[in-house]
Amino acid sequence: MDRRSTPWMLAALALLLAVSAATLARLVLADGPGFGVPLSAGPPASIGADDLRLATAAHTFAVGNTWVVPVTRIFAVAGSWVVLVPVTIGVVVTLYRQGYRYWALWVGLCGMGGWMVSETVKNLVDRQRPVWPDPFEVLASPSFPSGHSMAGIYGYVVFGIVALTLLDCRWPGILLITFGLLMGPSRVLLGVHWPSDVLAGWLFAGAWVSLCAACVLFVRGSRRERTPQPADTAP
Repeated sequence: MDRRSTPWMLAALALLLAVSAATLARLVLADGPGFGVPLSAGPPASIGADDLRLATAAHTFAVGNTWVVPVTRIFAVAGSWVVLVPVTIGVVVTLYRQGYRYWALWVGLCGMGGWMVSETVKNLVDRQRPVWPDPFEVLASPSFPSGHSMAGIYGYVVFGIVALTLLDCRWPGILLITFGLLMGPSRVLLGVHWPSDVLAGWLFAGAWVSLCAACVLFVRGSRRERTPQPADTAP
């Protein structure tokens, strides 16, 4: 495959994921107040009915298995800004000092911009979180998309890609990617998100990460055309 086509393929992937995420957001908005109403009010219409059924099954499973909630809290802490911000800064600084400037730029853009995308969409959609009679945790912030699901992608999955592609660390990379992907379902088990929040988080984060990679590759390619530089593995 011609490496010059890679940025365009990533840009196309970003567009596809963004359109899918926007479509899901539109479905959420179309359901209006039906999304996130207290469970006593009955199941919401459309996609909300599937959300309620899956969320109820996950909550019932968590209630019946005492080990679930402590595990989900590990993911909750790992995906918080208190942990993810210093870790991301450390990765960016390390990559930059090792000479991997474009990798550092990609990781930094993914982390900083991913959080901004998450907060922007949350406030635009303003979806209420699930309400349970026996909650494990109660959060008042908007539910859609899941910020932890997004953080799992633009944080730990990105770290895993760096480990696999740049550092050739197979198992650490696989573990990081797996951990990042599992962060989404953990939020449903904890009872603080609907399943579609998690799906939206994956889509929005995937779109942003792909767009950042495409932009970094475009910049790197244009600079190399003007001034030849030492080889640097592409993000």
